[in-house]
Amino acid sequence: MLSTVEVVQVFLARLAAQDAPGIARLCAPTVEWEAPDPNGARWALGARTRREVESQFLTLFATFDLEQLSVRQVIADGGDAAVIGSARWRVRATEEPVETRFAAVLSVHLGEIEQYWQMPDTLASAVATGAATRTG
Repeated sequence: MLSTVEVVQVFLARLAAQDAPGIARLCAPTVEWEAPDPNGARWALGARTRREVESQFLTLFATFDLEQLSVRQVIADGGDAAVIGSARWRVRATEEPVETRFAAVLSVHLGEIEQYWQMPDTLASAVATGAATRTG
């Protein structure tokens, strides 16, 4: 069974590889989920199955191509870990670059992700995909 830090390391490696099925396999059968939709326009809250987690990441990777993932810090305490970092994406439809900072919190129990909270710069994503416009 993987430790919390090991699960986070594998999660980040699979995210960098854009491996949605691999990310889903790291999850418990049901994951408490709080993350924005890929375009940043609305938030998806509540329980998700592994299949729904995979679908969320497949949609993300179909919308954006990950060019760089930088992790600044991982803070682990028992079964909880916070990841602070940044990512450079490119919108596949328009080739528009997107730079986002993020914090993600993962709760791990018995080697599986049971809770996932992601807090990225949703405005940058929404502007890049055309779901919002930046004013001022």
